[in-house]
Amino acid sequence: MNKMVRQQLFITAEQKKRLKARAAATGKSEGEIMRRGIDRELDDKAAEAEGDWKDAWRQAFGMWKDRDDLDEFYADRRKRDSQRMERIRKQMRGK
Repeated sequence: MNKMVRQQLFITAEQKKRLKARAAATGKSEGEIMRRGIDRELDDKAAEAEGDWKDAWRQAFGMWKDRDDLDEFYADRRKRDSQRMERIRKQMRGK
């Protein structure tokens, strides 16, 4: 465990209320919850990933709305899945 250093900070009454509730619900100390939150905020990869997945969802939203071939697409997909499952079943039976 790393050496702890005392740090004081101001939080809103609402944040304190939510922090206390989270601590009670999880059985963790308020300090542990705050440290984890700070770690998440300071972790560059986590911060980038947070923005990346939200941006990806925004960009992907509605991208198939104008496709008119989805019925055929899913029928073909189901057929290929069935064929693959049949091959797996045969392998499992040793044939």
